[in-house]
Amino acid sequence: MTGRATEAVISGVGVISACGATGAAHLAALDGTRPEPDRAAFNPYSVYRAAPFDVAEAIPSKSDRRQMEPWQHLGVAAARQALGDAGLMDTAALDSLYLNVCANGGAREVEVDFEVLADLRASPDPDADLVAAQARKLRPSFLLGQLSNMLAGNLAIILGVGGGARTFMGDDMAGVDAMADAIARVAAGQCDRIMVGGVLDAERPDLMLAQALGDRLASDAVPSVLDPARRGVVPGSVAAFLVLERARAAQDRGAGPLAGVSPVSVAAEGPAFEDILGQVASGPSVDAIYTSVSGAQPVTADAVKGLRSAHPDTAVTATADLVGHAVEAAFPFAVALSALSVRSGREGRILATTACESGAAALVVEAMA
Repeated sequence: MTGRATEAVISGVGVISACGATGAAHLAALDGTRPEPDRAAFNPYSVYRAAPFDVAEAIPSKSDRRQMEPWQHLGVAAARQALGDAGLMDTAALDSLYLNVCANGGAREVEVDFEVLADLRASPDPDADLVAAQARKLRPSFLLGQLSNMLAGNLAIILGVGGGARTFMGDDMAGVDAMADAIARVAAGQCDRIMVGGVLDAERPDLMLAQALGDRLASDAVPSVLDPARRGVVPGSVAAFLVLERARAAQDRGAGPLAGVSPVSVAAEGPAFEDILGQVASGPSVDAIYTSVSGAQPVTADAVKGLRSAHPDTAVTATADLVGHAVEAAFPFAVALSALSVRSGREGRILATTACESGAAALVVEAMA
């Protein structure tokens, strides 16, 4: 980092996953015992469950908690943690804080789905009765819980975030787009600060069913994501948020510790790491690589091969081996973990990467001089 006033820096991090509900717990997991997935709830498939956290502390209002789905509880708690880490909670800076959120949305009410399907089997007019059954059985707030942009709204209401908000959804690249957009806006001087992050509640029968039907899930015991023999995804519940600021703005208010972050380099199709690594990793070599590849093949094996080819002597950590795969939230989590490592002095320069069927991306997180 050169110290220009418009450079983007990371001043706050909030993370909740199977590793724990604090940044310190995630750093400890890198060096110590890693969490095990739950292999019983969706046998023969596994899922990484989010560690317990105090929902009432994150969302003091009981009525607010009641109208929110678990994925929104996760997101608000991690965002509150990031704002606290940045020293921005209950400050006037929240009035102009922008938001980039990436999320998939809420769970379907599977029990209601089964009831409706059972009724339709005996119906002489299934199409008409489907509409009537949904109107009769679905609770009024159901659709609100489904909307991916509800998290941004609740962050504004509960935490007092007053800037404009954008919501990204789709696949792993939604998290890349949210991060790239946030960094670019700060670096261009369009805003002083922005909070960016994502969340996935993976402990959902509907989500597990959809992925199982798509033959994406790994069954039984699975090797590391970095192992060429790995086949399939183990989902994980994750929330990760970061506060990005202009370097000058963060330094002027005495924020710290800070981590510098480069622009995101993106290849639009496939894991073309040869195309993007040269752009993002020029200059000094990196001390570590954190990749959020999922375990789906062949894209994961291709991406890992590209990483090892470009950085043969650099240790690679797969975030999915720590917390499972979190789709939209996967890349923000890799960047958040990189920032925690750099700010703690564990590493000086980390390459955070991802790859999926629709693209690949990388950026560098490094210590501030």
